[in-house]
Amino acid sequence: MSYENAKANLKEFGKELNLEGLDFDANNTCILGIDNTFSLHITYEPNSDRLYLYSPILDGLPKDDKIRLKLYERLLEGSMLGGQMAGGGIGVAPKEELILMHCVLDMGLGVDAAALRRFAPLFVETVEKWREMVTKIMAGEDPGPFQFPMPQGGAQPKGGPAPQPFSGGQKPGERYIKI
Repeated sequence: MSYENAKANLKEFGKELNLEGLDFDANNTCILGIDNTFSLHITYEPNSDRLYLYSPILDGLPKDDKIRLKLYERLLEGSMLGGQMAGGGIGVAPKEELILMHCVLDMGLGVDAAALRRFAPLFVETVEKWREMVTKIMAGEDPGPFQFPMPQGGAQPKGGPAPQPFSGGQKPGERYIKI
């Protein structure tokens, strides 16, 4: 049932993009080129009934230790609780010199066929923002603060909305009663 839901989600997403006939390959993956800039990989994993979205943020790690450290720090900061990763996370493959951003959509019971169509624009926009930020870091520039993309149509990754950073002088733990 979940695989059929994943296929229905991919089909609905294809309609939104005017790409009829989107389907999973033998590895349960569909790869789309985004503006000839990067690829969006969509993989259904049958053991978990999940749809994984992932895209490269960087191909080719910096050789300079200071830049690499700054890059890793910024990625870890943004990945904390998925806050700046559309609710997902980031992974580094040092041997392949690759950094991927990923998110997960549950395809189990109760998930409608439009979940991917609603969530994918937020994911793609977030990838684009991270790619810009990484490009600036690689050039030795200060990328400035991350600007959160706004979800369209109320789509959210598994687990609800992405956490937002503390603001307005609020301190971590202030809203909670210590026991």
